[in-house]
Amino acid sequence: MTAFAEHSIVLSMIPPPPDPIQAILGPDGFLSRSLSGFEFRPSQSDMARLIEKAIEEQTPAVVEAGTGTGKTMGYLVPAVLSEKKTVISTGTKNLQDQIYSRDIPQLSKAIGRDVDALLMKGRKNYLCLHRFHQVFSRPSLWKEDLGKVRKKLEKWLGRTEFADRGEIPWMRDDDPLWDALSSSSDQCLGTDCLHWEDCYLNALRQEAALARIIIVNHHLFFADLMVKKRGFGEIIPRSQVVVFDEAHTIEEIATIYFGLSLSTHQLAEFVSDAESETALFQEKEKKRLREKLDLIRVGSIRLFDFFHEADERGRLSEEALRRIEAEAARDIGVGLIYFEEGLEHAKGESAPFAALSKRAAELRQRLGEIMAAGGENWLKWYERRKKNLTLHASPLDISESMNDLLYRKVKTVVFASATLSTNRNFAYFRSRVGLPDPTVEGIYPSHFDFEKQTLLYVPKNLPNPNDPSFAQRIAERILDLLQISAGRALVLFTSYNNLNLVHRALEGQLPYTLFKQGEAPKSILLDRFREDIHSVLLATGSFWQGVDVPGEALSSLIIDKLPFDSPGDPLVAARIESIRARGGNPFMDYQLPSAIIALKQGLGRLIRSSADRGMLSVLDVRMIAARYGRFFFESLPPIPLTHDLEDIRKFFDQTDHRTSGE
Repeated sequence: MTAFAEHSIVLSMIPPPPDPIQAILGPDGFLSRSLSGFEFRPSQSDMARLIEKAIEEQTPAVVEAGTGTGKTMGYLVPAVLSEKKTVISTGTKNLQDQIYSRDIPQLSKAIGRDVDALLMKGRKNYLCLHRFHQVFSRPSLWKEDLGKVRKKLEKWLGRTEFADRGEIPWMRDDDPLWDALSSSSDQCLGTDCLHWEDCYLNALRQEAALARIIIVNHHLFFADLMVKKRGFGEIIPRSQVVVFDEAHTIEEIATIYFGLSLSTHQLAEFVSDAESETALFQEKEKKRLREKLDLIRVGSIRLFDFFHEADERGRLSEEALRRIEAEAARDIGVGLIYFEEGLEHAKGESAPFAALSKRAAELRQRLGEIMAAGGENWLKWYERRKKNLTLHASPLDISESMNDLLYRKVKTVVFASATLSTNRNFAYFRSRVGLPDPTVEGIYPSHFDFEKQTLLYVPKNLPNPNDPSFAQRIAERILDLLQISAGRALVLFTSYNNLNLVHRALEGQLPYTLFKQGEAPKSILLDRFREDIHSVLLATGSFWQGVDVPGEALSSLIIDKLPFDSPGDPLVAARIESIRARGGNPFMDYQLPSAIIALKQGLGRLIRSSADRGMLSVLDVRMIAARYGRFFFESLPPIPLTHDLEDIRKFFDQTDHRTSGE
């Protein structure tokens, strides 16, 4: 045997270097040894390796990880192992808190070293020292006695690190005082502020610059992305990796921030701040200021009143734009110009006056840009709420902005969610967010046994959703289903109209508590629903995602009809027209994939653990009668299908026997 051959044998006997992902996530890994109840999931390790590859090769990645896969650890582990600066952005505050307060500490404990992480929220979550001193130097602006409140706040400020609103349990969520104590990016005085050195947001920025992992939410991420574009005021540090969890909401949120908007609330806020900052002016000057502020105030009221009887959301017609420009926008513009130019003499004397002047210029410019925005890729529309009206100019396709502002700046952008694919591929999602090639992809189905844990009910004998009798008929069927399931149900509607009609039909007909969206804040309703096991909750859009009710309290999920976006929504209608104008098929390219993802989100509310059992009812005959119905079935996990109420009774009999231990 030659020396070379002997050397080769010795080398072959040396064990390969350990796989760090396996060492953490494997069946005998760190997490398995440190966490009681940890369950090894091959799909979680596979997902982590795919993201590891994306980070190493500096390419984007898109990942669908079914409920129960453990996707949070699936991206946290490769991000931590890479030692690259990483921003993790979530769709909900609950997940943001869970990652920071539970998942990262668990991972730190498992690997035996601290994971350097920081949670960041939007600006309005942090106290602004300038506005704090401003409020308490002019207590006459407030009706209540602020002395006790000031003492409590000062005691808190003596020990807080970043002055986070979440640290004050004794202040109501809707307390208007906090709005006066916090600052938006428009209100921030920047380096001209007297409290710049002691600013809590600056302390947060400095901490973020040092942290390896930053945890934010999608709204803050895209708001900050636009601030970076303008070149001043960013709070999220530049990073090498961005992970979007709950990425199915990205297009809608990015559309808001890549566009232009101006609200009557912003104008009212400007008027309030201007009155406060100029309170010490001489009476003659104050009179002139009040006249200009009245122009802005009255113009805002006229703008709101113009849409008082209109739909909640709608396109801005050419006629509406002309009238706005000739009336409300003209007066608002005149008032803003005065503050933009008329305070010239005061700018050098006071940072607040300079900031007011700058804000006035930005508000006036934004109003003008919305009025003038045009082109095939833009839609001008409005959104009306109880006390606020917002004018928008929004892009119909965010691909170009995503490329310019994100993909070119951050090489590894990971999109992760339990619901991103349609018909087992990512073509729809990739087209909506403009993902470039190459992009690595992975679909990791849930390890839950849907064939045993779930039953899908689609009736054959109900009218089409377009039938005038649909709401009455589904109310009768929902009553039948709720009696079989003994309540324990979340009923999701695609419109408030159907929700209200069904609610009226069910009132007094059930021996269970009936909750309705809007009766209390979402978090309170969900808490009551969890605690009252046999209750029923009727809800719409905002409850389709981010709702976590494991266990018996949610045993039945009922959906009134297939969740197609309303073509009456201005953005949806404009996207449909845009796709059709390009020669595409709006239904197959946009409407159907969007509805499939929404239905998958609904199913995700039902089965939250391997111990859950539940029934999914879709009361829309089109799912079995229309040709496109098969695409819904092909995109869902394998679930037994029934059209018979008797099968549902048997399913719940089996479930209840298991729960009772018989």
